[in-house]
Amino acid sequence: MAVLLSAVGVVVQPSPVRADDWYRDGCFNARQEHHVMRWNEYELVVEPGPVIRYGHASLSTTVSYSTSLTETRTATITVEGTLDVGKVIELSLKAGYQTQVSVQRGVTSAVNMVLPPGEFVMVTPYMRYEFRKVITTWVKADGSGSCGISATVARVPTAFGACPIREGRTLAEECGSSLARRGGGAGPNPGGAAPPTPPGPQPVTDVRSVADGTVLATTDTKRIYKVVGGAPVWQATCDNGICEPQSRPTTQAVIDAGPARPRNGSSAIDQRGRVYLFVGGAPLWQDSCAAPVNCGTPVKVSNWSIDARDHMNQVPADGNLVQAVSNGTDLPVAATLGGALIPFANPQEVIETGHGTDWARKVTAISGVSYHTLGFEPANGTLVQGVAGGVSTPVATFAGGAIVPFASPQEVIDTGHGGDWAGKVRAVPARIFNARSRVPTDNTLVQGTGGGASTPVAMMVGGARINVASPQELIDAGYGTDWPSKVQAIPTRVFNELRADVPADGTLIQGINGSTPVAKIVGGATVPFANPQEVTDVGYGAEWHLHVRAVPHRAYTALRSTPANGTLVKKPNHEGIGVVLGGAWVSFSNWNELEETGHKGQPIHVIPSRVLDALPRTIGDGVLVKKADHSGIGVIVGGAWVSFDTWNELAGAGYGSHPVHVIPGRVLDALPRTIGDGVLVKKPDHSGIGVIVGGAWVSFDTWNELAGAGYGSHPVHVIPGRVLDALPRTIGDGVLVKKPDHSGIGVIVGGAWVSFDTWNELAGAGYGSHPVHVIPGRVLDALPRTIGDGVLVKKPDHSGIGVIVGGAWVSFDTWNELAGAGYGNHPVHVIPGRVLDALPRTIGDGVLVKSPDSATVWKIVGGKRTVTTETGSVRTVPKRVIDGIPLA
Repeated sequence: MAVLLSAVGVVVQPSPVRADDWYRDGCFNARQEHHVMRWNEYELVVEPGPVIRYGHASLSTTVSYSTSLTETRTATITVEGTLDVGKVIELSLKAGYQTQVSVQRGVTSAVNMVLPPGEFVMVTPYMRYEFRKVITTWVKADGSGSCGISATVARVPTAFGACPIREGRTLAEECGSSLARRGGGAGPNPGGAAPPTPPGPQPVTDVRSVADGTVLATTDTKRIYKVVGGAPVWQATCDNGICEPQSRPTTQAVIDAGPARPRNGSSAIDQRGRVYLFVGGAPLWQDSCAAPVNCGTPVKVSNWSIDARDHMNQVPADGNLVQAVSNGTDLPVAATLGGALIPFANPQEVIETGHGTDWARKVTAISGVSYHTLGFEPANGTLVQGVAGGVSTPVATFAGGAIVPFASPQEVIDTGHGGDWAGKVRAVPARIFNARSRVPTDNTLVQGTGGGASTPVAMMVGGARINVASPQELIDAGYGTDWPSKVQAIPTRVFNELRADVPADGTLIQGINGSTPVAKIVGGATVPFANPQEVTDVGYGAEWHLHVRAVPHRAYTALRSTPANGTLVKKPNHEGIGVVLGGAWVSFSNWNELEETGHKGQPIHVIPSRVLDALPRTIGDGVLVKKADHSGIGVIVGGAWVSFDTWNELAGAGYGSHPVHVIPGRVLDALPRTIGDGVLVKKPDHSGIGVIVGGAWVSFDTWNELAGAGYGSHPVHVIPGRVLDALPRTIGDGVLVKKPDHSGIGVIVGGAWVSFDTWNELAGAGYGSHPVHVIPGRVLDALPRTIGDGVLVKKPDHSGIGVIVGGAWVSFDTWNELAGAGYGNHPVHVIPGRVLDALPRTIGDGVLVKSPDSATVWKIVGGKRTVTTETGSVRTVPKRVIDGIPLA
């Protein structure tokens, strides 16, 4: 049967891409395929020109008629699709159709015939128009299916002629086809009369009166429909016997008055050989028609009819019951809801949700594959209410697979469900209602609304909402220019309850437009990957890119860069596990250590080896730690463990609300007890702040003094008063110090400040890489300039070492002499040569000295020695040095 002309263009656009699939959209690079339909239908149109009546009541009449076309008739598009006239003509020629764009001026047509007595005709000029229809299909790049279909129809002038029309007849009846417009010549054979028209099929005035499989042809809109499950389904082609048997004429009004959707349980088969069962007006593909599935006798339809869902629902209407068998197992009876399934646990649940005690007769058996293909995630905006045992839950809406309960009817109205929202609510088992997550899935777009005001739009990523700053961010993130249609309104109350900004651990993210590396969220921080192999190695597999979520660049960079305290991490393919504390990786030597410190059952995150290797091993300041099974708690300050004697001491220092982290005893025992340099500390409830320099507490008199020394932005750590009081006030040796806003730098040696005249002098003494600590000018000015006794010093690039005794430099001739005097394990301080050269060589008065091999103590007075029984600090010097000092 010929396919009749559509009066309205049909364009089936690709389905909106789910936001979480934008980066793997199979339709992104879809190719176009064109199919020229077989179309024998044509149209005859009366042309301007002489219309002459011929005939005689009693005599034969010779008809001699000739006319010429005086205007050009051009092809036009009658059904808008995606192609222009030229392209349709081009494709038609390639498909073997003889066609043309226009009929030009100067074409002549003539009629020569003899009429019998009593026959009259009106010879009328006409133009013959044929139709060229091209179906354009967008085919996925991988060939797995189509993304969209459009139909383009051109009305093409093909011939000009003159037709003798008998009285009471029409142009189409005289010079058209006699069998349902199958096509043919432009008129009767020359010299003959038009044959009589045989009787045609009976017109259809009500679609409900015909059986499934009946082919209907609309005489006004020139379409072909086929009845499926009582509903007329528009056909895009007559190939593969789709238009058989012969069509019956009808009108578009009759079609439109017919059923809108096929009835439940009816079936169809398309040109691909796929069989569909209709449930809730939607075609569900059946991979098998084996019992209990009953496919009946499927009606043959075009692929386009299924793909375009003509007279069909895209998904099943709510409230239809289905059941399936999968691998020999009966699947639960389920109700369609929001395009998905809600399975029931028992018959009572079916009854309580409104399907009646006779629910069993309403169940349609479908295949296991089609059951699972529907899935169990109702569409966004579906309103539900849980029921069980006569008790109902609050009304809720679905958003990204989650249940969002409403607190009041106003919230339902505010989120766009209208004043008639109650009629849209579907009952579901309370069991399912309560089991559903309250957090929308990734890449769901949400917006809080209430009281006439709305929140920003936010994208859901890893269970967190990331507020969007501009529409461009949404477009760049892959939600398309139609992103407003994808936003799910939820109550502002619920919006604010969603976790903000920080996706769940394990989420893969990347800044939009590739503005950042792909990163894994670990302990609330971004762990960036250096290359795809790293992503694969940590466990995401070769298809890791399917899991990446695009986020605004600003949201990516706002996340912390170091995992939160207490996060367990390890390398790929390594057994070693450690916990992140204060930015450092604290390893466990065995599984027992991990369990004893309370980390059993916690997730272990695999991160790239280079990232773990780069983590410091020194716990950051401000973290409370303790041993397992020990009550003693301390805080890390300057890398050292500062213990608290009591809970009050801990709370008084401001750590009462801080979490306490348990670490292996061996790790805590190895922590230093001396606070590192450059750390600001103070007592609780005291304003005095000081900085640790060379192990000593150097106080600041004022905030300006502190800020002037460069510590204005440094954190201040509160430690117990007893600990601060016990800190030395003398800066340790080997520390470089200077005044604020002064270039002069010196090193502390024996408690004295030894200055360097130039940077080269400083570097030559080996301090080029040492940090320089700024201390108040008054403190530096108060430092002695005389190196204290007992300190070993030497020049740069010289081997000679000496000890300061009574302010003088006493040299050692050999290492044995130095060690024999008891200085073998003392540090040697390098000082500028000019400073060492300026040191006196005569031991100061009142100093007590002795040689290593004698118990005799000598007192130095005026450069001479005298035996003494005085006690006190006695310095040991080589015997030769003693011998070289004259006796008093």
